[in-house]
Amino acid sequence: MIDRARVGGRSRSLLAHMRVKVRELVWETQFFARLGQTWPERMSIAKLMAMLYAARLINTRRWETTILVRGAKYVVGVRTSEVFVFHEIYESLQYNRHADYIPQRGWTVFDVGANIGVFTVLQAMQGARVFSFEPNPESYGRLVRNVAANNLSDCVRPFPSALGDEQGMGSLHVIGGGTTGGVVTPVASQARPSGFVVPIATLDGVVSTLPGLSIDLLKIDAEGSEVAILRGGERTLDYVQRIIVEYHSRDLLSEISEILARKGFAQEMIVDYYAEDAAAGQDEVGILYARRTTDHLNDRLGSGPLRSN
Repeated sequence: MIDRARVGGRSRSLLAHMRVKVRELVWETQFFARLGQTWPERMSIAKLMAMLYAARLINTRRWETTILVRGAKYVVGVRTSEVFVFHEIYESLQYNRHADYIPQRGWTVFDVGANIGVFTVLQAMQGARVFSFEPNPESYGRLVRNVAANNLSDCVRPFPSALGDEQGMGSLHVIGGGTTGGVVTPVASQARPSGFVVPIATLDGVVSTLPGLSIDLLKIDAEGSEVAILRGGERTLDYVQRIIVEYHSRDLLSEISEILARKGFAQEMIVDYYAEDAAAGQDEVGILYARRTTDHLNDRLGSGPLRSN
């Protein structure tokens, strides 16, 4: 006997899944249509769309292509979710919500969690000097190529490593072939890590090799490692003027706020873009803007920039 209730339940579930996929497809198509502003840009993005749908049909994640966006050239993985970084930066303006945090010519910018370099390239094209950190070897390779393709090698220095609270090695885990949500977990020296093995440096360790450096903007998007990165940069934070950090839970936001307040930063803005949903297992995700206070800056005058020992 056919269990009509079970068949009906499966049909409703399948129909709901199809509706979600249709909505995603409509959003995706509309976004791609908005991304290109000139005919060469639109043609490059149309090629990306065609390759994306073909890659889904034959189930491959190996393809990449070059797209033109707002006067810049980017190599992107066709089926890696990298293209949605453009939505964060060019449409959601996640890092441009406050005028005083938009890099200017001559600024020094640290881009922690650079992915393929969309933020890096944009800031370097505006005249900033950028230090970019990306542990995923696939994304890092495209980051280096994108810097070179836009003739920015003289003002961008890429680092193929994660940042954390201790120097060492880590295991990089990516989900479903994507490259925008990788999580790096430190591993003990004797442990056998799973996933990609990547180096972990500390912010203090890196900056100590760059004598006389001060940082106008520190941008962090590190998928849950933001507190460890700040703990590994306690000395460096004395020479940072502005911070934009993406947080990945309310608990992490609380820890970030405590560290920044102790180091003399005042919170200026929080941008929430994923609300907490306990039923779905979704933590709150958002972006914190913070600036060094004048009083703390005056306390540091005369001590000079962080230098190597």
